[in-house]
Amino acid sequence: MPMPGLEVLVPMKPMATAKSRLAPLVMDSHRQAVALLMLHRVLAAVGGSVGAEACQVVGGDAVVQQVAAHHGVRWRPEPGHDLNSSLWLAMQTAYQNNAQATLFLPADLPEATPMDVRAVVAASRGLTIPVGVRARNDGGTNALLMPTAYALPPALGEASYARHAAEVQACGVELHEAGAPGLAFDVDTPADLTLAEAHLDGFTADLGRWVRWLGERALAILPTQSTAVQRGDHG
Repeated sequence: MPMPGLEVLVPMKPMATAKSRLAPLVMDSHRQAVALLMLHRVLAAVGGSVGAEACQVVGGDAVVQQVAAHHGVRWRPEPGHDLNSSLWLAMQTAYQNNAQATLFLPADLPEATPMDVRAVVAASRGLTIPVGVRARNDGGTNALLMPTAYALPPALGEASYARHAAEVQACGVELHEAGAPGLAFDVDTPADLTLAEAHLDGFTADLGRWVRWLGERALAILPTQSTAVQRGDHG
């Protein structure tokens, strides 16, 4: 299961600002629980595919650090001034530490499974070619595996997949789009959240457990997630 040479980077914001686009219509406790539930699912997908030791959460706060520790992944404070600069600095550190490739995964992928992460890694042909997953909603980038030879500063945001593809092509290779359906949907807006609550197996029940955990965090026992997600089903 471990994948030597791969460093998985999962950027995360502090709870006060996590999933801020939900804030106007969603209570803070609910918004923060959404962010933690999705982080939990992403880290479980990484741990169940390439191993927790290959993963690092970049940024967040003490709550995020606690969730990272629960999954056995490393945590570091945000090194830059925004998502792209922090991710690029973390990528450079990984390459300096002899990583053959880095894999960026957003922390807001509620359908992520080990099968999806394995699909991205397999598409890289032994960590030698760039691989991405396009966001279904806005053409953003929901996964980006970059071998050291093709390391480029990330340009995340709306329609960023096309930008990354063009930058990789300028290096003389193609950005291979992996078949990883569980990574294509991310939750950014209230409409996305409504869709997740209505259609994703186990999401609403798991969200309720995270809301309760935030209210009782002194107990320090993290909630589990639905059986379907643990199995790796896409629903």
